[in-house]
Amino acid sequence: MTTKVALSMAVLAGAVGYFVMTAQADPRESEALRTRAAEMERVLKERRGELSDEETERLSRQVREIRKEADRVEQHRERLEVEEQERARHEREAREREEHHAQSHEQIEHIRAAAEHLHAAGMNDLAADLTRQAEQRQRDLERQRHGREAEAEERLHHHVEELSHHVRELHERMERMERAIRELAERREN
Repeated sequence: MTTKVALSMAVLAGAVGYFVMTAQADPRESEALRTRAAEMERVLKERRGELSDEETERLSRQVREIRKEADRVEQHRERLEVEEQERARHEREAREREEHHAQSHEQIEHIRAAAEHLHAAGMNDLAADLTRQAEQRQRDLERQRHGREAEAEERLHHHVEELSHHVRELHERMERMERAIRELAERREN
């Protein structure tokens, strides 16, 4: 009887581990994990007398691990929300910059056209001043664009670091699940 209870609790823990590993940051996931942990804890309390001390400790440890995992899932979900807000902000800023760039470019073209008209009218000094102004605005616009490219490269680097962190977390979760599966297989053989 105690082996059946321990085995069913371990299978439940394995299912929770799989659930966590495949999590996609749904707000209900951390709550589902907490519910599972509470359910496991309730069953553990009800059957405490039927389980050995070793089984009780192992299952209690699994309950704690599930709660930790729920915290990690919640933190992951919150991090994803912040990243999504940042992404939306960056996209909005990029659209605004592109609109500003297009308007600035159009103004530069108007200044150049005005300089051509002034030159054709024989007002060469004014035409030269406008040509210099258009060239200066064009250089300023290019400097702004290069600065944004450097910022974008920095953001990309930050996102790559974040993704690497997530991959490491997933790898650690998979290792924990593999250990739990090996433990289940060993217990089942015994």
